[in-house]
Amino acid sequence: MPSLIRRIVATASPFLLLGAHGCLPYTVGSTARTVPAHQTTNSTSWYYIPNAVRMPSDSIPGPLAGANFELRHGLDSRTDFGVLLMPASGVAIDYKRRLDGDASGTRTAYAYSVGAGIVNAGAHFMMQGTLIASGREDGLVAPYGGMRVIHVLPIAPGAVSDRPTIGMFGGVQLGDADFTIRPELGVFYDHSALGLRRGDVIFVPAVTLRRGRRREFRVNDAAPRPTASPAGAADPRRTPIPIYAPRPRT
Repeated sequence: MPSLIRRIVATASPFLLLGAHGCLPYTVGSTARTVPAHQTTNSTSWYYIPNAVRMPSDSIPGPLAGANFELRHGLDSRTDFGVLLMPASGVAIDYKRRLDGDASGTRTAYAYSVGAGIVNAGAHFMMQGTLIASGREDGLVAPYGGMRVIHVLPIAPGAVSDRPTIGMFGGVQLGDADFTIRPELGVFYDHSALGLRRGDVIFVPAVTLRRGRRREFRVNDAAPRPTASPAGAADPRRTPIPIYAPRPRT
């Protein structure tokens, strides 16, 4: 029985190591346009890496799948920030800034984002930089793409150092401001510091679902609606109430 347990642990150990080392935010799942000021969106991304890890006794790489959850909030017409939760790895934040001033959505948009976080179950400090370009978004289809660079630094005892990860991504946005689907494909140079696969190039297909924008709350939203007036009485909804009424002259 102990030998059987050791074989099971030895077989599963590459996946356990990958879960503690290989889960980086490869998926972008966003166009270049930022969330409107004072509004918040939330999205979920599902990714699948077919050549993620190679078993010691197998020449064919094994897959890895997972999901990330993101919350983004608009700071102004050209800037937003996001919080990314990676259940298999850690948490990260990023700042996104538009490089163009078009607010109509009828032109190509450009943006950059920079971010940082704790990944690989607290073993590494992660930094990322992304450039994004996307097509006009006044219709139901908008292509987007760009490049992303990720680098991790060991912060826990025994954590290994790694080379920077760099890659390209491209996708298409389907939908409108209420609901969008974003299928995406990323291709990254990602050296495995733990030697869990032979090649250094991975493919990351993913799909991101973004929920509708939350309406900004205003004080007037909480005011009760006026009720109907009795028959023969003046309707207060049609009678203006002056802020200042001058006194009549005598």
